[in-house]
Amino acid sequence: MRKLGFLVGMMMVLLFVCGMLNPCWAGFKMELNEQTKAEIGIWMQTSYQWVEDGKINGDQYEDVNDFMIRRAYLYLKGDVTQYVSFFTHLASDKVGMEKPTGGSLDNSGMGLGTGVAWRDLWITLNLDEALKVQMGRMYVPLTRNYGTTSTKCMLTADLPFLQGGSRGGIFYAQKVGRDDGLTLWGNPLDGRLQYRLMISEGVEGNANPEDNLRFVGRLSLSLLEPETSWFNKGTYLGKKKVLSLGFGMDSQDDLTLAGNEGQDNTVWTVDAFFDHPVGEGAVTLEAAYIDIDNCTQGSPNFYHDLEAGDDADNWYINAGYLLPGFIGPGRLQPYIRYETVDVDKKNETDFFSGGFNYYLKGHNCKLTADYMYVAPDNPEKEERDIFTFQFTVGF
Repeated sequence: MRKLGFLVGMMMVLLFVCGMLNPCWAGFKMELNEQTKAEIGIWMQTSYQWVEDGKINGDQYEDVNDFMIRRAYLYLKGDVTQYVSFFTHLASDKVGMEKPTGGSLDNSGMGLGTGVAWRDLWITLNLDEALKVQMGRMYVPLTRNYGTTSTKCMLTADLPFLQGGSRGGIFYAQKVGRDDGLTLWGNPLDGRLQYRLMISEGVEGNANPEDNLRFVGRLSLSLLEPETSWFNKGTYLGKKKVLSLGFGMDSQDDLTLAGNEGQDNTVWTVDAFFDHPVGEGAVTLEAAYIDIDNCTQGSPNFYHDLEAGDDADNWYINAGYLLPGFIGPGRLQPYIRYETVDVDKKNETDFFSGGFNYYLKGHNCKLTADYMYVAPDNPEKEERDIFTFQFTVGF
């Protein structure tokens, strides 16, 4: 009862803090002159997860109770001249997350588990709205959900499992969803079309003995209101009418995967996103299919069978509805998600999840509760329940 009382008290304090935040997603802005401007802000996400049979102790599985700092981002962006801008993220992710084999996640150089790192850092030459040249560390422009969507504005509690959500890892070569390289991108046809073409490092080290470059591209077509920014939203909360169709492709040749030389990695994906007000509420739908040939990432996984060198199909669908009106000080948005990972010559794993967001100041301040059921076909892997409670604030 003492623990319950303490948690209730903490919730009341957090709700009070949220009510004091500005409703606009914007940091502190500075203007040095007519052309030189900057903005700085912070974004924080704390989580609790209960994972059924989430770790191994000897030859026995044990449940996990895991409090963590899911994400902490300090950003600085600005314009240096009319044609040159920049963006940076100093970030930490999954700080304090417990690993299935015991101990905490620890990759300080990437700001993953411990440490703080340059998660994003790029400089952009803005030649025209239809042509921008961007160089540095940035999103890999492959999927919509982790190639364009900001993790500050997701519909669900986290990304798809195969793109680093919940307890999962990312299936493609990356530096926490990013890569170092150069990207040409822009928004021709009055923003109806957005293209992103990237040349980057991809797989490095012994797995890429000839140091071959990686080539990634993405096209998205907006049939209603255009999405023209680098970061999109996973749900617009009824403030925008969006119907977007996307296609992405990722390729890197002559890799050494799972001990096999001369392997070519190819990934392609198609996706659709719909977000539209319905009366005083709003509906959000998103679906994607991903085809993976010679996966570059992965080791024996606690939840699914995908490893380096495997071929696989992955697809998911999300749906959410922002209820009309307020419930107390905020608005409620229930959602559901289904995801599957089907590995060739191995097994399929299904992920069923559902939950809700409770918005006190839009994406600036929200509570999220999520339940996930993991159902592997592999008889050597356990079915698992994962419960997540998450608090997000930022400006």
